[in-house]
Amino acid sequence: MSIEKLVESRLQETRMARKRLVEAHQPWIDSADKNRQAQGGAPLTDIQKENLAQVLENAILDAAGKKQLFETTYGQNISFLGIQLPVISALLPSLVLNEISTIQALDRRTGAIFYFDVKTGTAKGTSVSADTTLISAKTGQAAAAAYRKYATASITNESQGTGTSGTLGQASCVKGTLTLVRGVETFTDNGDGTLSSDQSGGGTGTITYTTGAWTVTGWIGTGTIYASYWYNYDTSATGVPEVNVSVTSEPITAVDFPLRAKYSMNAAIDLERAHGINLEDQVVKYLGGEIKFAIDHYGIDLMYSASIGADAATAIGSWTATPSNGQEWIWKKYELIDKIELGSNNIFAKTLRAFANFIVTGNQGARVIRQLGDHFKPAGDLSTLTPTGPIVLGTLDGRTVVQDPFLTSTVYFLGYKGEDFLMSSFIYAPYIPLFSTATLITSDLIAQKGFLSSAGFKVTQPGMWCNGSISI
Repeated sequence: MSIEKLVESRLQETRMARKRLVEAHQPWIDSADKNRQAQGGAPLTDIQKENLAQVLENAILDAAGKKQLFETTYGQNISFLGIQLPVISALLPSLVLNEISTIQALDRRTGAIFYFDVKTGTAKGTSVSADTTLISAKTGQAAAAAYRKYATASITNESQGTGTSGTLGQASCVKGTLTLVRGVETFTDNGDGTLSSDQSGGGTGTITYTTGAWTVTGWIGTGTIYASYWYNYDTSATGVPEVNVSVTSEPITAVDFPLRAKYSMNAAIDLERAHGINLEDQVVKYLGGEIKFAIDHYGIDLMYSASIGADAATAIGSWTATPSNGQEWIWKKYELIDKIELGSNNIFAKTLRAFANFIVTGNQGARVIRQLGDHFKPAGDLSTLTPTGPIVLGTLDGRTVVQDPFLTSTVYFLGYKGEDFLMSSFIYAPYIPLFSTATLITSDLIAQKGFLSSAGFKVTQPGMWCNGSISI
């Protein structure tokens, strides 16, 4: 079997394994999808379904492959997921992180995060070296002019020393394309093998197109000579520029989020008799939300640290919310939009491949953003929400806005959510979905119940983060 057929065979096996995993957990996935859409979310994508199926598979604890994630969750009671875990519909177990990070479900506690890396396969003269990064998931894109033109048969600013003759790094120079620059003087190829100076009283020169050898007499300029030219790639020794594409990896280890609850059976009985409320259901709902909050904020704290780190994009700076003399507040608050666009451009300048597509803000930033007229689109009727922790407010000019009351109220930061885990800024890697142990009632009539969730987190590209602040 050829290597191409072997690779295709292995890929097909992987696709079929993922498909079978989704089919095995279809009832749970359908329930999660339905719950997600009921909350106003978009239907689960195929990738989200595969990730969801993986973490559901991770939660199977017995050899028989029992599908009960919870003591009270089974085929006849699957809708209870919507009560216990509204977060499951967003891909376990966070409503917020799924909106602002790339998801890669783990199939074991310690896994690997993958990065995309494109490097030059061949040198181009002396201006471009081989094995130099062109595009990297971790560092962005090469900015130098020579690397921007790598996918062309051209050479830019190739050093030629300080003498009166030299040889171009790439032979087979295209007629009429060579320029030699030395200080204030530029020699231009006339297309007939002669070089002319742009300076009055300047010298003359020649170029041999097939070998790239040149000579110049009577230089007026001083310093290093730089050559720029096009070459015939079909007759050049190095031929067509090539790139080497690789996928590298780093380890990621899931972090546990354990929690346990105790309550008296007297309280459970009294609540059931007086109000018809099942205390165990309420405990599961509350503590499930508590772990959801802990996971959300664990990730957001890492994001904020990345946004103020040395490798982040240039900071936005502080914006003063107080109007100046004679300035109306309605116009003052729109200045924040310009600050956010500045931060987004700073990310683009840093990475050359990403704009900010989400904002995480403290309470003061959220206050202003919610007043920005047609620029802000709320996620729903915010007056009906009872949030505990970070919450998705809506979008500002298409960017997801998350309000986090645990950030300093005057702080906000911008980031980029990658389309996939090969080109991302932050990975959220769920491992074990939130599940509860069987309820244990001791002889003193105290009920006990344990909860656990587990997920990995990793900042992958610090340059895709930018921070700012508001002065009140």
